Amino acid sequence: MNMRALFSSFLLASAVVVSGCDTGFQHMGTTEYGVRFRTLPPVVGGGVGSANSVALPLQTVVVLPWETIYRFDTSPQYLSWGKGMGDGGGSSQLVQDEDVYTRARDGNEAALKLTVRYRIKPDPESLVKLVQNVARNQQEVRQLVIAVVRSEIRTNMNKLRTSEYRDDKKRNETVDETLRSAQSHLGPLGIEVEAINLKQYRFVRPLPGDEEDTRYQDRLREIQEKEQDIEGERSRIETVKAKKQKEYSEAESLYNARISEAKGFKEQSVVQGDGYYTARSNEAKAILAEGTAEIAGLTKQIAALSGKGGQAILRLEVAKQLAQANPRFVAMNQGQQGGALELSKTDINQLLRQLGVAEGLVDQAKPAQTMPDKTQKIEVQSASPGVGGLQGESNGK
Repeated sequence: MNMRALFSSFLLASAVVVSGCDTGFQHMGTTEYGVRFRTLPPVVGGGVGSANSVALPLQTVVVLPWETIYRFDTSPQYLSWGKGMGDGGGSSQLVQDEDVYTRARDGNEAALKLTVRYRIKPDPESLVKLVQNVARNQQEVRQLVIAVVRSEIRTNMNKLRTSEYRDDKKRNETVDETLRSAQSHLGPLGIEVEAINLKQYRFVRPLPGDEEDTRYQDRLREIQEKEQDIEGERSRIETVKAKKQKEYSEAESLYNARISEAKGFKEQSVVQGDGYYTARSNEAKAILAEGTAEIAGLTKQIAALSGKGGQAILRLEVAKQLAQANPRFVAMNQGQQGGALELSKTDINQLLRQLGVAEGLVDQAKPAQTMPDKTQKIEVQSASPGVGGLQGESNGK
């Protein structure tokens, strides 16, 4: 075969290849990687290219007629099981309307609603390995993740008893174990499972015609509602207890404050009372001492007056008192005739001069005598010990 015929055959083969491949320029997205695959015999470099030939995000690559670019989006992807868990489009894709069915360890059937977040590792070497061993596009990766996660969630949740499903701690630990199992299977293949979230679990049994037997679940719901009511009542009781405890503490504080105030008032009153008692006692002692001294003095005075010089001392004392008072009129005793009160105007100097005469008359108990001065009249009514009762009547005006 000459060179012209060989060249014509090569052009014909190239035309056939170009007609079935996407040739030209391809632009990678912000999170897209492209793995180059050559549809040539291995001896001339066919097959999956090396990590250096992987197209990076935002890179524009030239695709030759004998090449194919496997594009992978490395942004997080979401898968959901169960009605109402996803819309089936975009990055969040609903796997199926049905829940994932499994059984509890004690035989009750359980329906699970869950969501899985995963992503393809943005590593050229991992991407080359992924294309060589697992998948050539996003859909094949998705199917692999669905199969692994569904299998692992059924296997691990089957280890729980019905009562353990209701234990949040035990249930979450089992979901975490499922996540670790999925990562151990898919991680070496270049797929990262980031999270598995169990949104809901129900104890139901599927029936023909898309129906479910929910009797056990309904019973559990009733029990759960009763438990919630009980828990609410317990919370209310604890709230009332706390409120009453606070009121008791406030009342106790007020009581202690009142007791302290009363004790302080009592102590203050005792101190004041003791001080008042001491002062009055001292005052009483002083009064008693003064009275005792006065009594002693009066006793001595009485003794002195009772002696021979008593009359003289009495006259001297009367004179002193009259001199100090300096009276101009002296009210005399009530008269004997008709009970009329008699007042006589008396000159003090004359009274002092005549005092000795009056005392003499008293001692002799004689009738009243007329003084030399015809303008004065002195009448002696009676005499008491020490002081004589005097009555004077003045005829002059």
